[in-house]
Amino acid sequence: MSKIAVKLYGREYQVNCDPGDEDRLKDVVQFVEGKMSAIADRVGNTTEPRLLMLTCLLLADELLDLKRKAEQGAAEDEDILVAAVAHLQERVAQIAQQVGHA
Repeated sequence: MSKIAVKLYGREYQVNCDPGDEDRLKDVVQFVEGKMSAIADRVGNTTEPRLLMLTCLLLADELLDLKRKAEQGAAEDEDILVAAVAHLQERVAQIAQQVGHA
C-alpha cells in the first residue's frame, strides 16, 4: 500500500492507495478540487464541511444521472438488437423460401 499526500481545497490529507495508482488518485483529487472550486464560486463563502457536503451531493447527482443514461442506452441498444434479429429472421425465411422454389 502506498501512502501519498494530496491537497484538497488547501488542506493536506494522507491517503493510501495501491502501488501504481498514485497518478490516478492525483487525477481524482484534481477533479474533485475542480468541482469544489466551482461550487465555492457559486455559493460564496461557506464552511469547509458544507462545501464538502455540497460537492458530494453534486458528484452523486452527476453519477446517478450518468447511471440512468447508461441504463437507457442499454435498453435502447437491446431494442435495436431485437429489431435486427427479427429482421434477419424474416430475411432468412425469405431466402429459404426462394431457395425452395428454385
